[in-house]
Amino acid sequence: MSKLNKHIFLCNCHGTRISQKILDGTMKFLKENTFRVTVFSDLCGVAAMKSDTLSDTLEENTEYLVLGCYPRTLKLLFEQSALKSLENINFKYLNLIETPLSKAQDIVNDFWSGSLSAVSRQEINGDPGWHAWYPIIDYSRCTTCGQCADFCLFGVYEKSPEKVKVINPKGCKDQCPACARICPSAAIIFPKYKHGGAIGGSDDIDEKAELQRQRQDIESILGDDIYLALQKRKARRQSIIKEEAMKKAIMERDIAINKINKAE
Repeated sequence: MSKLNKHIFLCNCHGTRISQKILDGTMKFLKENTFRVTVFSDLCGVAAMKSDTLSDTLEENTEYLVLGCYPRTLKLLFEQSALKSLENINFKYLNLIETPLSKAQDIVNDFWSGSLSAVSRQEINGDPGWHAWYPIIDYSRCTTCGQCADFCLFGVYEKSPEKVKVINPKGCKDQCPACARICPSAAIIFPKYKHGGAIGGSDDIDEKAELQRQRQDIESILGDDIYLALQKRKARRQSIIKEEAMKKAIMERDIAINKINKAE
């Protein structure tokens, strides 16, 4: 078997998805052995706000083993945040949510066997003041209906006829997955949502159960007239944006007045 350059990524998740015992044990194991390792304080946060840094760690003709949450979620994080082509980069994913520590260690050892890469270790930190709670969109399921963008009050999404995008991840309110609950295609993932299912990024989706959940959530959140409810939310969002713009304008005006007064 030909030898390859290999690199191990570990997401030291700042959520509650992966048990601290598993994370600590994995970290200890990686430190005690001769691997090439990059530890991300929080892969979600780095992918959202430091995509250039994430891209800089990726090298062509290299195989990566990513230790973190669900493979579906990890795959989307790299596909949507990497600024370079991933065509000649191979990824394997290890789900630390569901994999026992001893088995995870065996998988890492098997992966590293035959590697050409030199031993190294680096750490990449996200924003320590941000919990990195935000949505990512699974475009293989998204129908571009735009309900998520119409529902969200905080400008997290931008919608066009071609695509719905997450443009303001920091605008998302911590522990609120409501937009994912009303998505008719179960296309929205919150990586730190700890209850699993399609919203939590699970690889296996029970379509029938998700459809039943969606109906219940839409009725409880939006009521009988979905379109009217979404129009009201849209108007409310526009009002919030205007209020924020006015606050910023008043603040800038006051700063300017203070500078004039000091100069006099």
